[in-house]
Amino acid sequence: MGSGVLVEIEHRDAPRKVLRYLLTCAHVVRRKIDGSGDWGGPVHDEILCWRPGQGYTRTYLGKRRCGEHPDIHGATLSALSPCGGRPDALPDELRVATNDWVLLEISDPEFQKEGRPLRWSALEDGTLVTIVGYPGGAGLSRHAPGTRIWGSGSLVENLATGPFHQERTPEPGMLSLSGVDETRPGMSGGGLFDAAGALVGLHRAADDMAMQRNAIAITHIRDALDTRSNACPTTPTAEPVPSKAFRVALGAFVILAIAAALAWSMFGPRECLLQVRVTATPPARAVDALRGDGVTQSQLLAGDGAALLTLERMAPRERWSLSLRFRESDSAKINLIGCPDTSGDYTLEGAHVALAPQ
Repeated sequence: MGSGVLVEIEHRDAPRKVLRYLLTCAHVVRRKIDGSGDWGGPVHDEILCWRPGQGYTRTYLGKRRCGEHPDIHGATLSALSPCGGRPDALPDELRVATNDWVLLEISDPEFQKEGRPLRWSALEDGTLVTIVGYPGGAGLSRHAPGTRIWGSGSLVENLATGPFHQERTPEPGMLSLSGVDETRPGMSGGGLFDAAGALVGLHRAADDMAMQRNAIAITHIRDALDTRSNACPTTPTAEPVPSKAFRVALGAFVILAIAAALAWSMFGPRECLLQVRVTATPPARAVDALRGDGVTQSQLLAGDGAALLTLERMAPRERWSLSLRFRESDSAKINLIGCPDTSGDYTLEGAHVALAPQ
């Protein structure tokens, strides 16, 4: 049992196409090797994926035939993965930490419309990160601290742990995480996110302590996709560098560009960055922002009720609303216009919400 992250990948080779996948760890979908117990054995007979917030359907030996999984996504390995999509046991040269990731293709065409892939981002040493994953699940034969075994109808809920300090390891492409919080069995393949909510790595925790709190840098996965498969995420890790000829041509219009930038900053859409702090009993789990275009952006709240909410391309007069998500229900909405210029305090069904522009 493990976790996964929604990503969107562009295939540059003809015919060019953009597809969504689930990114997870290879050891999540592969058996252990007989004798040694190391990861990298054959792929499991069936890979099933549950949406966040969906009721879980527990399966038992001899109670369900392979392929019978209504309302559950079936998945297969993509050829973009380091293993090339091969289902058999991996050779030694492929069973290295930096190759412990796969892209899963989802058979249901409706999956291509799901969710909103997050931006990929590089990060500096010492940056604080949060791990989001799904602890526990049907894969557990016994309870582990902080987890529970899901039964049919159980809600598939995620858990955010951290913050963790990250540092590069002697092995290129790998990150080492340190902090007082813990991860749980089942969180392998979960995403590492920075304070702005960008995807910066893939958590690689497993049962053995040697893999505990190790992660693969998302920039390593990006580079592997680029060099091996001529593919890239649709949410780039950095802005493209203009060519010299383009910079020379751009210099002729610098005065007009500055004037246009000033006008845009006053009247055009801009990024709205809000520090949210919620005080509530029972505590709220997440804050939801319903944008004017009907898209909902969500951000998990930390243990102290704080979150950094990033709303991209916020128009000055955009009408949007903010609400809280509790374990059993959602709150009423705060109706807002544009990005607040000053701090504000609000009350939502007994919860105190403080908003501060950053």
